[in-house]
Amino acid sequence: MATLSLLYASTAAPEIHRRKLKSFFGPPRRCFRVLSVTSAAVEVAQHCIPAAPILLPDGPWKQIEGGVTAAKGFKATGMYGGVRAGNKPDLALVTCDVDAIAAGAFTKNIVAAAPVIYCKHILDISQTARAILINAGQANAATGDAGYQDVLECAGALAQLLHLKPESVLIESTGVIGQRIKKEALLNALPKLVGSLSSTITGASSAAVAITTTDLVSKSVAIETEVGGAQIRVGGMAKGSGMIHPNMATMLGVITTDASVTSDIWRKMVQISVNRSFNQITVDGDTSTNDTVIALASGMSGSTNISSLNNYEASSFKHALMQ
Repeated sequence: MATLSLLYASTAAPEIHRRKLKSFFGPPRRCFRVLSVTSAAVEVAQHCIPAAPILLPDGPWKQIEGGVTAAKGFKATGMYGGVRAGNKPDLALVTCDVDAIAAGAFTKNIVAAAPVIYCKHILDISQTARAILINAGQANAATGDAGYQDVLECAGALAQLLHLKPESVLIESTGVIGQRIKKEALLNALPKLVGSLSSTITGASSAAVAITTTDLVSKSVAIETEVGGAQIRVGGMAKGSGMIHPNMATMLGVITTDASVTSDIWRKMVQISVNRSFNQITVDGDTSTNDTVIALASGMSGSTNISSLNNYEASSFKHALMQ
């Protein structure tokens, strides 16, 4: 979604907030009660991060609340699981109630992180997915076979908790290159993470915070528009701060929609949208090892199934996707 790419200007956000732009949506700060699962005693910490302003171009859509949970069928959550130092949320989870048509776009760096290799493989063998698990703290890049095994174990453990097949789970990681995931902490946190899933705005916002690293703001947006006589929703969240250079910029992203679309068309649309948005950004000339955007389509809006790029419905949906 191109709107999310506009939100990378993190350092300008405080000034934009002071101007109180009419295009700003939601509270200026997202504050959460964060439950630590790494100590014997229950430790509650307060963590706040500013929410980025939303700059949405005019068009046949309207901005709505909800981020990645705005579309029908999606839940999300974010929390601190002890995966990184401090008490900033470091685990996010987005799930779909049904098998969602899945698409992905990834870094073109020849040094691809273990979760990138894993997600590419899953999307090669499956058209659908049900869950996206994201950790912040360790990139799990340049970690060899051990790092890839960590991904498999994390995906398997989450799949068991959600009563899914392991190949229904996708993984994104961000953080320090060369460091494996703190697997024990992550696995211990999964039951509480799954238990906190919600279709609420809070669920979406907490997930958007949990995926950030050096970002000064969290980035989340959702829109509603009409496709084929039905109202459909598209939501998204992204993180990105340094190592921003085409292709993809140093980013993780999740896009959700309740539009109905075939696998081959959805994958083409997502790639076109990424090429026209995220792949247009350069800050410091570096391309990350972990860049990943995963897009899930639940089809639960009741809209006409889009099976071609060459019709009005496809054009309307693609235009909304790129906002």
